Amino acid sequence: MDTEHEIKQLPFWTDLTPSERETILRCARIKEYKSGSLIYSPEQECLGLIRLLSGGIRTFMLSEEGREVVLYRMKEGDIDLLSASCVVNQITFETQMVAQSDCTVLVVPATCLSEFKRNNLAVRCFIYEKLGERFSDVMKLMQTMLFTRIDKRIAALLLEKSEARSSDSIRITHEEIAAMINSSREVVSRTLKEMERSGLLSLGRGRITLHPDFKKML
Repeated sequence: MDTEHEIKQLPFWTDLTPSERETILRCARIKEYKSGSLIYSPEQECLGLIRLLSGGIRTFMLSEEGREVVLYRMKEGDIDLLSASCVVNQITFETQMVAQSDCTVLVVPATCLSEFKRNNLAVRCFIYEKLGERFSDVMKLMQTMLFTRIDKRIAALLLEKSEARSSDSIRITHEEIAAMINSSREVVSRTLKEMERSGLLSLGRGRITLHPDFKKML
């Protein structure tokens, strides 16, 4: 990939001064990560701003018991700043980022981003706007986890997968569903069996088939 081309796709590129453009062209870089690779964690050096060029990333928190709670997933074109905690002091909770698949990322290092935030009002506004959007996403997730029944969460996910693939037969495991809706495999399995007994779906090995009445759940 052409690093200069990808840098110029950043929303604040046109707001940078000639000197700042020289700086970002010099310091920004493209990095590649294999599926399952750790991209960022609190134990690592502050990363900075990242823009996902290809692949997928999931951002999550770990409980004291080691349970993973997925906050959001990034898709191609998304920009994220939660890995820039040393630049934005308002980020006070610890997150981790892992490559969901092989991915390519544009990184604007923290040292470079910090300079822009300090001296360029447009960049500073962009940073806080992006953080606001991200925290809004996280709050929606928390609302769903706290106030939406587990069967409704499973149903919404399965319908989304079914519509994306234009098929009532979905290849997915109970463990994958649990990870996507921030629940445990045991709870997911128990709920799916109840749905099967109610005639809403059929369970197979690594596959779930939705029945005509399934959409009535939502």
